[in-house]
Amino acid sequence: MEQGNLSVMIAFFAGVVSFFSPCHLPLVPVYLGFLAGSVAGTGGAPQKNRVLFNSLNFVVGFSAVFLLLGVVASWFAAFFAAHQPLLQRLAGGLIILFGLHLSGFLPLPFLLREKRLQYRPQAAGPGTALVLGVAFASGWTPCIGPVLGAILAYTAASGGGVLLLAAFSLGMAFPFLLAAFLVERLAPFVDRYVRYLPALQRGFGVLLVLFGLAVFSGWLTRLTLILT
Repeated sequence: MEQGNLSVMIAFFAGVVSFFSPCHLPLVPVYLGFLAGSVAGTGGAPQKNRVLFNSLNFVVGFSAVFLLLGVVASWFAAFFAAHQPLLQRLAGGLIILFGLHLSGFLPLPFLLREKRLQYRPQAAGPGTALVLGVAFASGWTPCIGPVLGAILAYTAASGGGVLLLAAFSLGMAFPFLLAAFLVERLAPFVDRYVRYLPALQRGFGVLLVLFGLAVFSGWLTRLTLILT
């Protein structure tokens, strides 16, 4: 397995975990409720079609922001290519720091503050769903921010380009679109499993620490050579 393939898999998994974060998953029914709008037809089919279409636009909106961040991180990696070993250690250290925060071992107050664009349209439509997705991705939330920051740090150090951010976006988009398709069953699912989400976040935080150690020490490169 090549290092690039392993990194893409990790980025995709990070996106999935971000979707199931304690401060994101409980809000998904709220987002979907707005994206469904007020249109309901016979059997609810038109409303479901509406939420699926608007959810797709929402996904495009937040994916565009993540991809743009990937372009910036790739530019940073190319500009400082001569200092890649130093960047690798800095990225590893940041990833470890983010992992310690998510696992609860080292809470960082500045990551607990939620900052995002305030966009509250009056009605749901394709355009507003797109802008809402941009607004969603334009803020560093307590759960998504550290994971996204870790992916960006690794991208900047490895030159992974937009591919890693595309994988991260896809990891968030796939369960979101699945939730839109199963919107009628989402609320009971969230109520049943929401209590397990903090444990999931702590577990992923520990994995992020291990990943940061692998990046910092160069173990990730050695691992991919062993798996090749």
